[in-house]
Amino acid sequence: MFRRLLARGLPAVLLAGLITSSVSVPAAQAATMYPSGVGADLGPSPTTLGVQPAAGDDPAGLRTGTDQGRTYWQTNQAAGTGYLEFDVDHDYVDEIGTDDVLVTVTYLDTGSGSLKLQYDAKADPQQSATDVQLTNTGAWKTGVFALTDIAFTNRLGDADVRLSGTSDITVAALRISTAGASVQLGPTPVQSGISPRAGDDAAHLITGVQDGRPYWQTDRTAPAPGTNFFYMNVADTYLYDNRSLVLVSIDYFDQGNGQFGLHYDSPGETIPEKFKNSEVVRYGDTATWKTYTFALPDAVMTNRSNGGDFRIHNGDGSVDLKVAAVRVAKVATTLDVTEGLVDLIGEAARAEKAAREGTRDGQYPVGSRATLTDAIDNAQAIASTPGVTDVQVKEALTTLQAALDTFTASVVDTNFADDGTASASGGTDPANVNDNNHQTAWSGGADSWLQVDLGKSRPVNDVRIEWGPAYSPDYTVQVSTDGQKFTNVGRTGSPGGNQFSRTRFATTSARYVRVAMTGADEFVVKELQLRLAPVVTPRPRLVQTSNPTEDGVIADFDATQYGADRSGRRDSTKAIQQAVYACQDAGGGTVWLPAGRYRVTDTVEVHAFCTVRGDHGQKVGTGTVVIADLPSGDDGPSLFRIGGSAGVVGVTTYYPNQHATTPVPYNYTFEIPGGAWIGNENYMMATVADVTLLNSYRGIGVSTMPNDRGNAPSSGQVHESTTIRNVRGTALFEGARAYNGADVGTWENVAFNNSYWSSAPAAFRPPARAALDAWTRAHGTGLVLGDLEWDQFYRVAVSDYAVGIHVVAGQRAQFTGSFFEPDVRRTGTGLLVDVIDDRWGLTLAGGHVEGIVNNARGYVKITGTEVTGVQSGIIHRMSGTVPTYNQKPLPKPVQKVYVVDAPHGIGYLPAKDATRDVQTVLDQAGREGGGIVYLPAGWYRIGTHLNVPAKVELRGASAVPNRDQGGASGGTVLHAFERDTTTALITLQNRAGVRGLRVFYPENNPGRAEGVVPYPYAIRGHAGGNYVINAGFPNAWNGIDLSGDDVVVRKVAGAFFDHAIAIGPGRNGRIEGVLSNGNAVTRVGYQQPYWMNEGSIFELVIDKYMRKTAKIVTVDGAHGLTLLNVFAYGFHDGLVVNSGHVEAFNLGTDNLGTDGHTVKVLSGDVEATNLARYNGATLDGSARLHNVMVINVVQRSISVQTNGNGTVAIVGNESEPGTYEVGAQVTVTAAPGSDSVFRDWTVNGTVVSTAPSYTFTVTADQILTANFRPK
Repeated sequence: MFRRLLARGLPAVLLAGLITSSVSVPAAQAATMYPSGVGADLGPSPTTLGVQPAAGDDPAGLRTGTDQGRTYWQTNQAAGTGYLEFDVDHDYVDEIGTDDVLVTVTYLDTGSGSLKLQYDAKADPQQSATDVQLTNTGAWKTGVFALTDIAFTNRLGDADVRLSGTSDITVAALRISTAGASVQLGPTPVQSGISPRAGDDAAHLITGVQDGRPYWQTDRTAPAPGTNFFYMNVADTYLYDNRSLVLVSIDYFDQGNGQFGLHYDSPGETIPEKFKNSEVVRYGDTATWKTYTFALPDAVMTNRSNGGDFRIHNGDGSVDLKVAAVRVAKVATTLDVTEGLVDLIGEAARAEKAAREGTRDGQYPVGSRATLTDAIDNAQAIASTPGVTDVQVKEALTTLQAALDTFTASVVDTNFADDGTASASGGTDPANVNDNNHQTAWSGGADSWLQVDLGKSRPVNDVRIEWGPAYSPDYTVQVSTDGQKFTNVGRTGSPGGNQFSRTRFATTSARYVRVAMTGADEFVVKELQLRLAPVVTPRPRLVQTSNPTEDGVIADFDATQYGADRSGRRDSTKAIQQAVYACQDAGGGTVWLPAGRYRVTDTVEVHAFCTVRGDHGQKVGTGTVVIADLPSGDDGPSLFRIGGSAGVVGVTTYYPNQHATTPVPYNYTFEIPGGAWIGNENYMMATVADVTLLNSYRGIGVSTMPNDRGNAPSSGQVHESTTIRNVRGTALFEGARAYNGADVGTWENVAFNNSYWSSAPAAFRPPARAALDAWTRAHGTGLVLGDLEWDQFYRVAVSDYAVGIHVVAGQRAQFTGSFFEPDVRRTGTGLLVDVIDDRWGLTLAGGHVEGIVNNARGYVKITGTEVTGVQSGIIHRMSGTVPTYNQKPLPKPVQKVYVVDAPHGIGYLPAKDATRDVQTVLDQAGREGGGIVYLPAGWYRIGTHLNVPAKVELRGASAVPNRDQGGASGGTVLHAFERDTTTALITLQNRAGVRGLRVFYPENNPGRAEGVVPYPYAIRGHAGGNYVINAGFPNAWNGIDLSGDDVVVRKVAGAFFDHAIAIGPGRNGRIEGVLSNGNAVTRVGYQQPYWMNEGSIFELVIDKYMRKTAKIVTVDGAHGLTLLNVFAYGFHDGLVVNSGHVEAFNLGTDNLGTDGHTVKVLSGDVEATNLARYNGATLDGSARLHNVMVINVVQRSISVQTNGNGTVAIVGNESEPGTYEVGAQVTVTAAPGSDSVFRDWTVNGTVVSTAPSYTFTVTADQILTANFRPK
């Protein structure tokens, strides 16, 4: 399951990129003409690149020809032509930066003897490599020679490499290449383009040093699943979706007569193809380090070998394997002189597209992007020239590299550490930490300190450290004005080696800034950076909207105050963006766009924890309208790009240059890039809500943006937990396209049809509905869904498209999901499935769909859905009907705001407690009849607990669902410390609620020796009418405890060690959009000392606590409680009903604990529709279940028949028509006719019951016979 893989594999991905958006990064490596090496294809007319072939001693005897479709050169020893020689271009030798190369020879395997290679080495101009033995197969083969300590100065005759044989040789091609990615293993691996991971149980990895070389070793004695593999993931920027030869070199210790080989990612979709076997190497017992190179002609390198590109295995497992290093080289299939230039063009284009111009940290000077674009265009013209020469390519390469270097060097970098002088308590070269060189470093021993003397005092509030392999899990930042008396201003722990860490603190004036490191015996620091981060204070106010809202809008920033023009005449792009930047600097909040029309000409980027919010007009075309006056084109700019825990809410969008009959292509109106944009801070929980799209070409794109660092889609475009809600509009080509969701997203009340543009006011040039319908029915698609894992859909309606919902191949996995009450009408095909996860499929419950075509091996399961038109493929139509669900409005607080002025920090926690100040304002609001008590973004210390009076809402800065991001914890966060009490952190009185904030427990670190400890509930409300909306709990023992009528829990995320949500007596409560996953514990940006790393999330969180005890929803006495879109990963149980009445829609669990159940009912009335489960068991107790979806379900056929006059019925929760899960309870009932009596139930003639109603547990296929006899 990808979530498990992701949780194990993400630390390097999530944390290595910490704060990279504002930290200078190393300059790009110099471009290379020959990224796949040099070579020659031999034959009557050789093709060469960087190599000149010749025959000797007498070239006149050379034989050429064709064999099995391949042209060749052949020696002729009898005529004096006994060898082939190759002169390597000196430019290639100069640029590779290594003395070790690999020579790959394609030869005809005929005769006996060997293929020999000599080369010009530094110590010997006629150095011999290890021979390749001939085996007389008559086939073309590939031989690999490893050359070390090369000179290549033409001392081997007039060449550098010579091929010969014991007899004549036939050679078709030669390639010379170097490793482009490598890793040195050991206790602290040194990675250069390869990320290693021990598997499948990393806890039993053995490391050490052998003959001076650090290594990894398997452990054949480790308990299941064992430590028998080393997974290697090659950087996607080097190799991805490869179609050329790949060389994998393994440095292994030759001892014990063991074995090893590779399982690698090859073409195909089956598991064996994703773990294809290489040859098995049988080694000896020389007790020396040796190297073996695998030549893989079909390694695609698409990260499908359990998250890697290949894994090294220890053969039959009888001997443990030691590996010191792994290197990977790509070998060109086709010699292309422009390959290096094309690669550099791609790199430069990515840099240009990701760059933003301005004066902020990490931005570029105005006009610099255009200058780089000109250079890219000029280089592209050369690369596209037919018959271009290597001289032309080299000149273009050098010119573009210079332009890219100039552009990179121009980045705005506000780090001023290099203005000072670095010193240290000891160690080596402290000046390396402020030289702006990421390749140099200082190293020191235990309890070291580093400091920078700035020469004079200046303000500072931000210290960042780039660590080498040895880091401090606990260090203190100190400042001084005289170098004698130091004051502690911050304490931080680095998340790991080769990563960044950051310490924010209140702005202070200092000449000396010191970092005092503890917690390790060695430290390596590459860069120590000092900054004065912008300090922005919002001015929150409750705005008067023209249209009703469900919450009331608190605006931290108003875009019109930054120059946004409500008339639509002037360009408002920069003004809106500047307001978003202010919001970002303030730690998050809401940027308000009042009703009006705003012309936008480029992408508005909504950064993490910020929301751009408008006044959403109920009447089409009214309220806040964004005029998308953008450049057209499929690859043009999107209108809004939305980051992590960020959103766009309440706007209408309109493209003034769009046409109905000949639509103009545009990129997406709303783009959710996930990890493709900047990195971890945008990975999870973006929102599009309450919007109208009048005439988009493409509506919403999720994981559609290419990664801005060049990583492949499978790993570089992943996202988690989107919220798409209350979206309506006309989208001509596609309503939405979504891929690569690694955790559950929700789609609610989404409607795409042509009525919105056709009925818009005249100012929006509404076309005739018939014209729109004609085009979209021929060309359009409502939803295109790729590899979304378990996404949940409620009331998605699309009409007048060629295809309503199209399920397509994913970037990393395949789709699985649940649809409740879909409505797909007037389409060519309502639901078209190309590819789906064939271990299960998708479910439809209720609603209407016109036509289903399932071309996949997984199923489409239907309960209560009206289906008309064609139906083909695997479709399971289940019996029964499903309940309906109508969402009620969310609780709306009294529309009066009280802004709290309490101690808080942006990215740091003040020492001063905020409890009293917050409680004082809460009490005031309560006395005055209620309202919203607003906590602007920041971290607040709550030493005890809070009481929220009746009709008061405690609100934080997030207007949308929010959770911590890896390395970023913006928004409003309450840091809770009180544990020795039964009083909840927040107690809600009648009709009181909490919205838009998170709760973090700094002292509840699973990585500590004592582990986590119990805390009281974070929020408790027993007075009725209580609610918790848009809240996060990254490490709570107990989450939310509510009882009373009309309680609401909506969009809650986090990790819970015992109870997530407990609902007591009361009526008509609702729980919607809840997602919990134990990875929330580590995907945070608090950087607490010794905080656990995500690599230990299963060992220390999920397996240790959550799967043993945690429950996502526990019900005691509630009636009329509804669950919609609730999902839990790594819990013991999902829904636990001790008593009460519950209906659940779109309910799912994954990785339940031993004896865990998705639904557990002790007593009560429970009905669940669209239930999804990965492991564990579906049901314990009695409940009505519809559309159960279980991965690799084990099920049995159960049927009933009569013998005699009577009727029979069967009641149970079917998994497919006529089948039931093993372990399920089924009840069969017999009713005799008027002239008969029931005798017994039999199976294969054996009596199993004499009672008319017989309940049993499903274990095997059965046909039960009800036997009746005459009266």
